[in-house]
Amino acid sequence: GFYNGHTKVAVKSLKAGSMSPGAFLAEANLMKKLQHPRLVRLYAVVTKEPIYIITEFMEKGSLVDFLKTSEGVKLGINKLLDMAAQIAEGMAFIEAKNYIHRDLRAANILVSEALCCKIADFGLARLIEDNEYTAREGAKFPIKWTAPEAINYGTFTIKSDVWSFGILLTEIVTRGRIPYPGGDCRECRE
Repeated sequence: GFYNGHTKVAVKSLKAGSMSPGAFLAEANLMKKLQHPRLVRLYAVVTKEPIYIITEFMEKGSLVDFLKTSEGVKLGINKLLDMAAQIAEGMAFIEAKNYIHRDLRAANILVSEALCCKIADFGLARLIEDNEYTAREGAKFPIKWTAPEAINYGTFTIKSDVWSFGILLTEIVTRGRIPYPGGDCRECRE
């Protein structure tokens, strides 16, 4: 759709059973607080049911899908490094604001027509106090991208996001291959 009649936007709706309306709106509030050129921009929120988040539109979609396209597989190492640097810039901003993303992976990076990368999906992001965040019992997070201490103890820090960034780098250089191919999540935990 279009916002204000001229700005192309993406509309994210709350799918039944995916998360609570409160968690969805908390993600929107966090996006409102965290404004940076390397983070997907929030334009508006519809807070009455059905709930929607209106964000900038990123033409090429997710980085993981884009890297598998005919255009993505042709990218040279310099462009891939540039994309990694753009993501690092966005993550440095998030860290400077004392937040951790907790779900950093190529699926949550969006790519524009000009091949600008922006961090999206703040559903698991948290403000950290005393340099760490402990997840509630039974919380779900992407095992193959998650640092060992976060998997084993549920404790997330800036270092956990750095680990995830390292896994994201492997996704970039392998053109979107899933980390630890052939390994299941149980093996990743070990």
